[in-house]
Amino acid sequence: MNNVYYRFVHLAFNSEYKTMPARLRMNWLGNPRVDKADFELWALAVGAINGCGACIDAHEKAPRQAGVGPDTIQTAARFAAIVQSVAVAIGAARHGTPPGAE
Repeated sequence: MNNVYYRFVHLAFNSEYKTMPARLRMNWLGNPRVDKADFELWALAVGAINGCGACIDAHEKAPRQAGVGPDTIQTAARFAAIVQSVAVAIGAARHGTPPGAE
């Protein structure tokens, strides 16, 4: 939900959307009950999969501030690429050849 909305805000030419409140209720995100750095790395991976530059920027800062090194952050992005590739392959196997792969 957040990723789609913030990708829209990031990609929209009209910068007015950046000043408007999102009004999306995700209160549980404030207390995810897992290690904060791990949560931010997972959120970074989701941002990478969904191509949201604003989410990537937002979630890359928190792990760095928690002492996570760039190699670990890059690994989270690489794992996201692997997970996305596997999901596409599974989808293609279940539903036939993906569009554009003919």
